[in-house]
Amino acid sequence: MKKFFIFLILLGLAAGGVYYYDPGLLGLDAPAKSAKKVKKGKKAKKKKKAEKPAAEAAADAAEASTAQDAPEEEEEMAPAEPAASPLSFLDNMEARAKAKAEGVPSLIIWYGSDWLPCAGKVVSEWTKLEKKGLPVVFGQIDERVGVVPNLHDRDKLLPCGPFFNLPAAVLLASDETLLGIYTGKTVLSAAAMEKAVKQTLARAPKYMKMVEKARTVDGIEGAKAAADALDMMPYPDAVRNNMLKDILKRKDPEHATMARYLYCMDHMGMFDEINAVLNGGKGADAKYKGNERKFDEGIAFVEKVMKSRKLKDELQQQWNSGLAYVYREKYNATKEPALRKKLVQIYRQVVKIDPKSEYGKGALRWANYWDDEFPYVFDEPYYDSGEMTVGFEKEWRVNVGKQVKGPGAYSFTLVPCKMGRMTSKGFQLYANGKHVCDANEPADKDTKTVTFDVPRALKGRVEVRFKVQCFDGWFGCAGEMVMKKL
Repeated sequence: MKKFFIFLILLGLAAGGVYYYDPGLLGLDAPAKSAKKVKKGKKAKKKKKAEKPAAEAAADAAEASTAQDAPEEEEEMAPAEPAASPLSFLDNMEARAKAKAEGVPSLIIWYGSDWLPCAGKVVSEWTKLEKKGLPVVFGQIDERVGVVPNLHDRDKLLPCGPFFNLPAAVLLASDETLLGIYTGKTVLSAAAMEKAVKQTLARAPKYMKMVEKARTVDGIEGAKAAADALDMMPYPDAVRNNMLKDILKRKDPEHATMARYLYCMDHMGMFDEINAVLNGGKGADAKYKGNERKFDEGIAFVEKVMKSRKLKDELQQQWNSGLAYVYREKYNATKEPALRKKLVQIYRQVVKIDPKSEYGKGALRWANYWDDEFPYVFDEPYYDSGEMTVGFEKEWRVNVGKQVKGPGAYSFTLVPCKMGRMTSKGFQLYANGKHVCDANEPADKDTKTVTFDVPRALKGRVEVRFKVQCFDGWFGCAGEMVMKKL
């Protein structure tokens, strides 16, 4: 859902410009999902409601707050708070011109005084910030409704390109070199902004010296200087430093510094480069397909990039994910068990770097998926393609405590709604983690229905445990699991 929501935003931007605010600043951050349990059915729906992406939750909250009083024909929602009076700062271009004339940096805040829900907070905190005595010229981009009509105009407002998640701020040197970017809750606190700007200014002399070398020295040495300057910046800032990235592209066309792989491409760009190595070329120039692809060369390429520079946290997670991708493709082609263990190891490393990041949360899910010792736990009796494992068995643990009311004979049945090839065997009944009894059918028999003779009343968590493997990929198998007394 989150990806779909982002897609809709991008689609709107392409159509003429849709701008939005960061709902996390209003306390609407989406909680992290647990990768340990698979929730289904009614309980799953309740949980999903609590775990909606932040932006979707914000939209729902706004809709709920206006639906009671607004007439049906009303399409516009009232703002979350009254429109704020704009800051008294100079306009963006005027502030930068003044900073250039005075030889000092400019600090530009981008917000919308007449629509941004936290605009009042922005104005209040930045008014305080102006009085802190920072050696900068303050400027603003007050993106009021209708002021910036389309996406292309927004591209030209700052050297680092546009922001679509407001408020945001940038610090530019007097020659307009990007020094720093500030987003999230930092922008809504005068104290946090003061601290962040002072930290950026403290590293600025060394950074600008490297930038000057990157601009003036030709060839690979200039590219190395650009890479060193980018290394001094937080990664989210570095990837938006278009000036230094352009120098890298011009002065290092053969990727000798490896820095272009790190700063001049996003997540999908990384996969394009990896696939080019695996396939022996891009697009129509590809030489290899399927099992013929050069997996070992792909692994060597990713490891070389990772060793080329000291990777920051997010970059380290990104390229570890790229390495896992190559191992996954090799496993799909060879089904070597050792490759699956390597996959688990890589994904666990991604989680260790930052378990709260999107990379970390996704890696946890995949680490548990590829780890055959990590069971899937079902609290509701539904399974779908997300639980399928191709090439190895996985233990499923299905909660049947509501169905097992006392001693007697019970049947447990897998009722598929998709007819993918799927094996299921080794059925056992457990209560609170302790073995109660085996199914009456042989443990090695592939079957969709088994029976249990439950010897006594069971309390606590009661589970049917068994081994499953799907042979038709993630979209081959789905259905319901039914436990009933005979």
